[in-house]
Amino acid sequence: MRVICLPFVAAMLLAHVAGAQDSREVMLRVHRVGDNVAIRGATVTIDHTIEAGNTDSAGIVRVPDLEDGGHIVEVVARGYQAYFDNFKSGANIAQPIQLELLPIPASDTAKVRGEKTDLTFVGFNARLSKGQGKFFTSAQLGAAAGRPLANLLKADAGAFIADGPRGESLLAMRSPTGGASPCYTAVVRDGVRIYPFTGATPPNLDKIFAEQLLGVELYARPATVPAELRVAAKCGALVLWTRDAK
Repeated sequence: MRVICLPFVAAMLLAHVAGAQDSREVMLRVHRVGDNVAIRGATVTIDHTIEAGNTDSAGIVRVPDLEDGGHIVEVVARGYQAYFDNFKSGANIAQPIQLELLPIPASDTAKVRGEKTDLTFVGFNARLSKGQGKFFTSAQLGAAAGRPLANLLKADAGAFIADGPRGESLLAMRSPTGGASPCYTAVVRDGVRIYPFTGATPPNLDKIFAEQLLGVELYARPATVPAELRVAAKCGALVLWTRDAK
């Protein structure tokens, strides 16, 4: 029995070792499309759960002990479009693995026209105390630096983010009937309603970053919207207060 069993056990152990998943430190380099300029301070997340940290001055972040194989990477950096893609790691994969980000055109971040409301930042704390919506204070937004607003609202406030026709992240009210057309949320910036407004489209929340804001008010249901916005907020409202305005 020993003569028969020992070779069998040895074969089983060898098979287990052969099938084991290797792992290694992986370097990712984030740079701008076209000119290879390194992007410093970009926040990198792997497989939705591994927080790799921020890129250094060379645009590099290191992920220790990452299993070989396919992975999902998410990168957010101020002034650049959010990046989502797949990559592979392994013994034969050249490092650092290159990730290219598209810059946001300056025209996309310029202030747009809208309609003035009676909302003011002075009333922020009074509205917060009523508990009618989800609020983010200056301290909370500062701690979330580097995160686009779409990510912040979805992950920390349970907001419904709809995909726009060109991949934009648009805030909407989830349809109770599962309809195909989202009901986009009204958006106010520094007291000015920028959506809905004549000729305006919902703002892309991937292009607004937490550290740009002094306060955020999210009213997911029409019944909770401040009286100053009830007429134009049948699908809820998002109120943004920027640091520039202060």
